[in-house]
Amino acid sequence: MFRAISGITLDVKQGETYGVLGHNGCGKSTLIRMIATLLIPDKGEIRVFGKDVYKSRAAVKKLINRVSVEASFFKRLSARENLIYAARLYGMDVADAEKKAKAILKQIGFPMKKYDEPVEKYSRGLQQKVAITRGFLTTPRLLLLDEPTTGLDPKSKKEVQMFIRSIRKKHDVTLMLSSHDMDEVDALCDRIAIMNSGRIVAEGTGEELKKLVQENDKYEIVTSQLKDVYLALKDVEGVLDIKVADKKVVFESKKKILPKVVQKLNGLDFEQINTVKPTLEDVFLHLTGKSLSDQEE
Repeated sequence: MFRAISGITLDVKQGETYGVLGHNGCGKSTLIRMIATLLIPDKGEIRVFGKDVYKSRAAVKKLINRVSVEASFFKRLSARENLIYAARLYGMDVADAEKKAKAILKQIGFPMKKYDEPVEKYSRGLQQKVAITRGFLTTPRLLLLDEPTTGLDPKSKKEVQMFIRSIRKKHDVTLMLSSHDMDEVDALCDRIAIMNSGRIVAEGTGEELKKLVQENDKYEIVTSQLKDVYLALKDVEGVLDIKVADKKVVFESKKKILPKVVQKLNGLDFEQINTVKPTLEDVFLHLTGKSLSDQEE
């Protein structure tokens, strides 16, 4: 029997943005659907602001909204008609809902000339912007964002990310973001869970997770004198694990020895010394043995 989710325990704090990072197929969307009351787990318990997701499903639905990568609409209706319909389901005043919808759409770069065109004529990216607007329209206490920027161009991604930050400042909203986009998760989330094959293999802030793969300071020296710089570094006490690659000499150290290194390199030709920081990609590879760019079947 295949298990999409197995043995997960997590506690998302009110008002934080919590990220779930992992491959497509690792269980992220299944987790989001369970919290959204769309799937029932074989066992376990899920509570949203103290309410049991399954025993109090109607009450939970009033507190949440969800933006999904596979957003569905009435395709022959316009953005305006779809958004007003969604707002009325939550008991919102139509005039207030339309005013708010237009403000959100403009903020995330939606071309308002298309506002009254059928959604079926929109690109994948524009449809996703309407879905994002629908998710924020009802001012939920918990917003579940399941791959919210998939299909968006880089400019649109930044606009949506800026909007997510701004909405969090204005409202006491809790956000749960699932994604395989490590840069997006790193930029937006207070804490991050890394999922692999239906399990959470690590959890913490971005900085806490990165410390799992790099305890020492790490630097790279850009130089045309690779051999000479390499030999010079070997004589500096505290320099560890020296490597040469692509016109760079990379080394680690357990203590702040950069002044000694610069002094030792006096007279040699080097362009710059850069600090090398680990990424969430490095963390994921360390914990799972796979790159985030490798897609699971």
